[in-house]
Amino acid sequence: MPSLAASILIPILTTISSVSAHGYVSQITVNGQQYVLQSPSLTTTSNQLITPFSSRYQGYNPSTDRQGSPSLAAWSTPDNNDLGPIEPPKYTDPDIICHHGATPGQDYITVNAGDTIKLTWNSWPESHHGPVIDYLAPCNGECTSVEKTSLRFTKIAEKGLVDGSTPPGRWASDELLAAGVSWDVKIPECVMPGNYVLRHEIIALHEAFDIDKAQNYPQCVNLKITGGGSEELAMGQSATAFYKPEDEGIMVGIYNQLTEYEIPGPGLWSCGGGGGEGSNSSSGSALKSGSSSGSGSGMGSGSNMGSEMGGRNGTETTKCRRGRTRGLKKRRA
Repeated sequence: MPSLAASILIPILTTISSVSAHGYVSQITVNGQQYVLQSPSLTTTSNQLITPFSSRYQGYNPSTDRQGSPSLAAWSTPDNNDLGPIEPPKYTDPDIICHHGATPGQDYITVNAGDTIKLTWNSWPESHHGPVIDYLAPCNGECTSVEKTSLRFTKIAEKGLVDGSTPPGRWASDELLAAGVSWDVKIPECVMPGNYVLRHEIIALHEAFDIDKAQNYPQCVNLKITGGGSEELAMGQSATAFYKPEDEGIMVGIYNQLTEYEIPGPGLWSCGGGGGEGSNSSSGSALKSGSSSGSGSGMGSGSNMGSEMGGRNGTETTKCRRGRTRGLKKRRA
């Protein structure tokens, strides 16, 4: 029986502090099938270790793989062991696409259009508050050999600030933590069959009161989407064009009480509804608390919901706008 092994982009863990400071997606679940990232240094099973610790982490399906090295759907980083973030000075660098030095996965996870994928992280720091965003890019051929700078991603799900009444607020990342460090993303049911790269990202804003201090953690995996969809993702962008250091959703002081937050990046796309390039779906005066197809505790409604947050007990509220974040109290992880 052929291996269905797959994993999310994972740089090798180099220190215990790196594990505690940040995280990586360690498991994907699709239609009840789990694709697990196995840590060779921590394994307690009788399965043979798949890869030497000095090489890189590899994912495997424990129900079918007992030994040997399976192909990976994950984008891996064999030449760069950095688990840390991509920061704003590298927003135009190819590293922002799928993480430091990422190279294409050599396999696919097969999903149906309309399926929900559960992405489970090994850990995520409670202090690293921020949005969770998911993108999808057609490979127009094989994702296993695609040039990553040619990928054009469309935003298919997003969630940002849920409640800003008590700084630093409740964020999508907090819902991910509350759901067992897991996040659900729905593959749009209208997407035409083909080979795609799913780009899953958390942006940590705990130090983003200063320019160039936001922290992006992108992870990528190859998907083979099947089904009867007919819509193309024709308005995508390169990930190197998603963000700018002074974007309102990138440079933000979360330790002020927020009445609004703009989820950064291109506009949110939906079946038959357009969106995507050239617009940010989270602009406006309301606090953006909704998601489309992505959630740490359940599926979204398919549209962004908003609620206007005011002051509490006479406390002055602060709108999150660039240029108004200087001089805030600095908090570090």
